[in-house]
Amino acid sequence: MYIIIAGCGTVGSGLASKLSREGHDIAVIDSDESSLRRLDDDFQGLRVVGVPIDQDILKKAGIDQADALAAVTPDDNMNIMVSQVAKDICGISRVVARIYDPAREDIFHQFGLETICPTNLSVETLASILTGKHFESTCTIGSNTFSFRIEDVDPSLVGSQIMDIRPQDDRFIFGIIKGGNFTFAHPYAVVEKDSKLVIAGRMD
Repeated sequence: MYIIIAGCGTVGSGLASKLSREGHDIAVIDSDESSLRRLDDDFQGLRVVGVPIDQDILKKAGIDQADALAAVTPDDNMNIMVSQVAKDICGISRVVARIYDPAREDIFHQFGLETICPTNLSVETLASILTGKHFESTCTIGSNTFSFRIEDVDPSLVGSQIMDIRPQDDRFIFGIIKGGNFTFAHPYAVVEKDSKLVIAGRMD
């Protein structure tokens, strides 16, 4: 697949590196050139500096041949605009946007856009840790349903980097919980003792 990622923060760079290693053609857009340095040294995709709502920038990133786009900039407003341009003007059918404000999720859905809200996931995750309840959640993106669950770290994995850990059943590590704090998984993040892993996987 040819996939465009708008935003090269921790999530954007990690997503780009993962998809590139899986053999997909990736283009990453960020308005800050220094942010693109977060990409792995062996990243083979296209790096584009510019504002992702600019159609000229999108064309430079290969929007005409893209199969999918992920909007993961730090700005919810930017993400909704990028998603709308990609879906309504450029005709990309598979568009996913990351949003921080749960209250805006309905707005995205009104425009027919799929979203991932780490705020909601973090709340559910932390609540499960504090109450000692088992956590497992699902979300639907397009026609696919994904599950998220928390697992204790196997002692043999302590000291390993995320990119070296391969969960079973085609799942992947979405995040790490340490001392009650949730962080998104990054390929070079090191698993520490007494931490927990948030494992995600497709259910269909």
